[in-house]
Amino acid sequence: MDEKQTVEAFYDSYVPSQSETGINDRIFSVYERMLGLGLSASDEVLELGCGIGLLTYLLKRTIHSGKIEAIDISEASIAYAKEKFASARVQFKTQDITEFETQLKFPRFITLIDVLEHIPLEKHSALFQRIAGVMNEASLFVINLPNPDYIEYDIALEAESLQVIDQPVPFAAMIQQLDQANLELLRYEKYGIWHHDEYQWFVLRIKRPFQELPIDDSLSFWEKVNRRIKRYKMRRLGKHA
Repeated sequence: MDEKQTVEAFYDSYVPSQSETGINDRIFSVYERMLGLGLSASDEVLELGCGIGLLTYLLKRTIHSGKIEAIDISEASIAYAKEKFASARVQFKTQDITEFETQLKFPRFITLIDVLEHIPLEKHSALFQRIAGVMNEASLFVINLPNPDYIEYDIALEAESLQVIDQPVPFAAMIQQLDQANLELLRYEKYGIWHHDEYQWFVLRIKRPFQELPIDDSLSFWEKVNRRIKRYKMRRLGKHA
């Protein structure tokens, strides 16, 4: 059995465990973060490594007129997802995500949610290049990823909890590969759900030339009022400095 077949078999056997666990704090927090990024009813989402479709189900609650294309290497996972969550606006596909093909044209969101640590490191650069190739300037690429120190801890002390491929993803190398794929980091956060600093959250977009776009032009009336009040307070403080 080669590496790909081993991975497929592992995740096929993982379906009962995932279905028993269901939607947990980690999955729901990712959904909330995507809502915070402006996920809307008409968006199109390319979900890479969808598993049994638990995040897909949450996304479907918001996306009413858009589309979701959800891809996973495990045929059993996709079969489960189709049975539970398929609809006219959701398409599930069995594919190796490192070689994915999509029918979506410039999806609003591309997601890698707790997937990258399970893909061999030598395949990351080409995957980022492939993802960048289906993005435009309106697309956001979001990654949720365990802190590499967290995985190192599990390797040392809780190896039995690890999946078939479960490796630290070095931060510096990853950022360099993303940069080489013409992607730039918009947001980064290290955060915890069950323990401090377990996870990392990345939001990326296609690089674009800098433009001088005044912030005031994009503010609401009340945001402009609050900005003026703040500047007035700063001037008052300056007089007493």
